[in-house]
Amino acid sequence: MRALFVTIAGLSLAGCPKATPPSDDAGASAVTTVSAVTSASAATSPDASASAKASFGGKYTVAAANMYVPSEKDWANVKFKNDESKHLGDGELSLAIDENGTVSGSTEGGPLGASIVEGLADGKTVTATIRRKDANDEGLTGTLSATREGDKIEGTMKLAEFNAAVVREAKVSLSKK
Repeated sequence: MRALFVTIAGLSLAGCPKATPPSDDAGASAVTTVSAVTSASAATSPDASASAKASFGGKYTVAAANMYVPSEKDWANVKFKNDESKHLGDGELSLAIDENGTVSGSTEGGPLGASIVEGLADGKTVTATIRRKDANDEGLTGTLSATREGDKIEGTMKLAEFNAAVVREAKVSLSKK
């Protein structure tokens, strides 16, 4: 069995040609071409400035949201009681967008408490998920959907408590730091 393995390994290695490194001129030419193409596409791309690295900070305001329960026969006995006293009010949110469009951020106080924000920015659109820093704190989780125009990000967060006993919606308004 060992001999078979050694034979197969030897045949696979023997069939692989050795790669020869490019000459110095070819490598420099490739780098120059890639740099020129990258620079040209960044200059002509309509979203080039929108995808630039930036940090934002601002406020969010959480209010009670409605949950739709159908009235058909199968849903007739389903009742939803949205606790109107929990997770309401204002808080602060920080977001950073890197040069690749990766969104990262956090909240520390307010109705969201300690949470982590992660997502993507695509020119004018910013989307992210909101999750708990401590999964056991039974706080709000959800999604962020916003629009970036210049130095501002405006949008909404759709949020719910871990057991969906509380459903919330938040308005978000952030400015470039």
